[in-house]
Amino acid sequence: MSYCVNCGVELDPSQKACPLCDTPVINPNESMDMEAIPPYPNEDTEMIVESMRRSSAILITMIFVIPLILCPLCNFIITGRLTWSIYVIISVIYTWVVLVTPIVLHRRRFLTGCLFVDFAATGVFLYVLNQFAMPEHNWFMKLAMPILLLVMAGIFMCIFVYRITHRAVTVISAGLAVSGCVSMFVEYLILSFIGKPVVFIWSVPVIISCFGAAILLMVISKMTKFKSSFRKRMHI
Repeated sequence: MSYCVNCGVELDPSQKACPLCDTPVINPNESMDMEAIPPYPNEDTEMIVESMRRSSAILITMIFVIPLILCPLCNFIITGRLTWSIYVIISVIYTWVVLVTPIVLHRRRFLTGCLFVDFAATGVFLYVLNQFAMPEHNWFMKLAMPILLLVMAGIFMCIFVYRITHRAVTVISAGLAVSGCVSMFVEYLILSFIGKPVVFIWSVPVIISCFGAAILLMVISKMTKFKSSFRKRMHI
């Protein structure tokens, strides 16, 4: 029986490297038994991670099933029909989708998949909320849905910019510019929804500040000496 020269762990004849410190096993006085059965199976990291993700999703689902059963039951026993429990049901389902989606999605389509599912779940949640809370005011189609689509388009535009440039400063600048444009569209939608004349007030300073900050960041990113000095001072 041989021992690791680095940490002293006892080695099995089938091992080519130390299981503790991964030091290669080199023993000229003892031949390595290539057909020996390893003392323990090799770890399948991907299988372990997948099992943990599945267990986490199941655990979260079981926790969320409790209010989905208890709240409607209590509501029906007390009032004889479903009233306030409807809001609990749609809120619990929406939260479950947001939490479980990042766990079950594959890494390759993680970001875009999460965004699509989250935006779809948000849209459904707001639509159901509109139907149950204020069906006489169709604020979902006139206000919530356009804003949701604007935000989604802005986020995917920032992702597209990052995939092209792979520069954080460029992505932040694009995000600031998109935020300024979205703020102006949001004010326009709000004024149109409430029936007031379209006069931009609060979105003007927002868009000026966002575009000013975006331009300033782009200018600073081109200044090599300033970036080098800033990184040294900030220990980046």
